[in-house]
Amino acid sequence: MLGQRLWQTRSRLCRPFVRNFTIAIDGPAASGKSSTARAVAHELGFGYIDSGSIYRCATLLALRQQAKDDSPEVADLITNAHLEINILPNTRQAPQRVTGMGRLCVPDVQVLMNGEDVSREIRSPEVNRHVAKIASDGQVRKVVLDIQRSLAAAAKAKSTGCQTKGTAANSIPSGVVMDGREAEADGVPGGVVMDGRDIGTTVFPQAELKIYLDASAMARAIRRWDELNSQLKETETGANQPVYPSVEDIARELEERDYADINRTHSPLRIAKDAVVIDNTNMTFEQQVYSITDLARERLGLERKYDDI
Repeated sequence: MLGQRLWQTRSRLCRPFVRNFTIAIDGPAASGKSSTARAVAHELGFGYIDSGSIYRCATLLALRQQAKDDSPEVADLITNAHLEINILPNTRQAPQRVTGMGRLCVPDVQVLMNGEDVSREIRSPEVNRHVAKIASDGQVRKVVLDIQRSLAAAAKAKSTGCQTKGTAANSIPSGVVMDGREAEADGVPGGVVMDGRDIGTTVFPQAELKIYLDASAMARAIRRWDELNSQLKETETGANQPVYPSVEDIARELEERDYADINRTHSPLRIAKDAVVIDNTNMTFEQQVYSITDLARERLGLERKYDDI
């Protein structure tokens, strides 16, 4: 009898995370979607898809080809491009810390476009200024939608999909090739975390867990300023110069991006009716990540780990 109970307990705690479990994280620019989604995926052993990088690659291609933001050429450019997302094995620890929770790892993501590492360039100020317009194009969104769904299927197949109580899953997809047509992968299907602005409303409206991550405008502007100034550009004299002169400039750009995202015709930024809204303005990084992982565990019938946060 005791052996049976122990077997049932172990079965409940070590069973596979429901196959094809999807976590959709939406929210405005600089709300921390990407870093949070990567950490959540790492904690759960799920695959991760940075959907924003696809639109940024399309924007970079348009800028390089000097194509207008609303040109039909942009959809063709991203369709014919060969893109790769690689989850790098070397991970960095989150800067914030909550006593007793330990440190979180945030995997770095490498984006290759036609064999070139564009991970930094797609987050340049120039791309930031044009990406909203590119992302509002209906034909571009249609192409990217197909890519997102193919990538998610591949990432789920590569994820570990199983975790025992008190044990963090460390296996992450080593890389998924995305070319707008197909994505191949093998392994045991698990789950995927994808962040963006229409993941829970358009890309995966049936996602098992939908999160809307938000923060105050000033908090988001400060975070973006910190991010951009951690990647200072080298001038010809070798002196470091900040990418933006002030937080206020970034705040204005974020307001413009928010307006464009909310008012675009195709798949505007919306809070899904069944989404859990998390305002992380005054939250530490660990708190927002563990809030989401516990919500996932709860919906999977597993025990929560951080009820006290």
